[in-house]
Amino acid sequence: MKLNGRVALVTGAGSGLGRQIAVRFANEGASLVINDLRRESAENVASEIRSAGGNAMVLVADVSDSVEVGAMFEEMLETHPRLDILVNNAGIALLSDATKQGFSRVMQEVQSVGRAETTIGAARDMTDSQWRRTLSVHLDGTFYCLRAALRVMEPQGYGKIINMASIAGLAGLPASPDYSAAKAGIIGLTKSVARDVIARGIYVNAIAPGFIDTPLLDVMDPMMRQVITAQTPIGRLGTADEIASLALYLASDESSFTVGQVISANGGYYV
Repeated sequence: MKLNGRVALVTGAGSGLGRQIAVRFANEGASLVINDLRRESAENVASEIRSAGGNAMVLVADVSDSVEVGAMFEEMLETHPRLDILVNNAGIALLSDATKQGFSRVMQEVQSVGRAETTIGAARDMTDSQWRRTLSVHLDGTFYCLRAALRVMEPQGYGKIINMASIAGLAGLPASPDYSAAKAGIIGLTKSVARDVIARGIYVNAIAPGFIDTPLLDVMDPMMRQVITAQTPIGRLGTADEIASLALYLASDESSFTVGQVISANGGYYV
């Protein structure tokens, strides 16, 4: 088993990518700490892992709150004396009705005249609360958990930190300036910290998925989903299991020379 004896914390592990990563890690021998805002969802994943013979505990916390993150790590360390792997996966996707309408309007123009003559207006119409909530969950949450993990990993001289970025942070998505900004920030954070902490045996890398068929895409209307699939050269959305395979590589000893990298599995959407 590639992760036998390791302790792994996966944030936002109650569904989607986080769930798949947690289950894959458990199947490879890791003891899992399942974080999510939704206790029932987290408990369901933990029960699935235990039923398969694995070890899992649940810690409910809002990663955008540094006090809650601190309490989560304290509780985790009462059960596990170390932390070997952190996957910063917790995230949200917010699309306002105005943005959805703007996207539909642009798509209708493209179909009728071959080009868009107006804008989606996502940045123009975005509220302060949406901007702050998206950045706080993704960027602040990644930083708070990374900081807490480093305080455990540096003294032990080992650790693997995997930050979940996105092609939105590489290419930019016109309908999601908040999400794109947060994910670009995570990429910069990954590269900065990776160069520093590798001296203590801590590997920091990021995964920047393309469009993956998970509940995070539920905010999209059918037209948006159809357009995105058509724009992906492989002709389909990705699967959570495909991203979990990348996470396993980065969490295992197989990635012993991989430092500060952003690996993007996106079906050719961004190359």
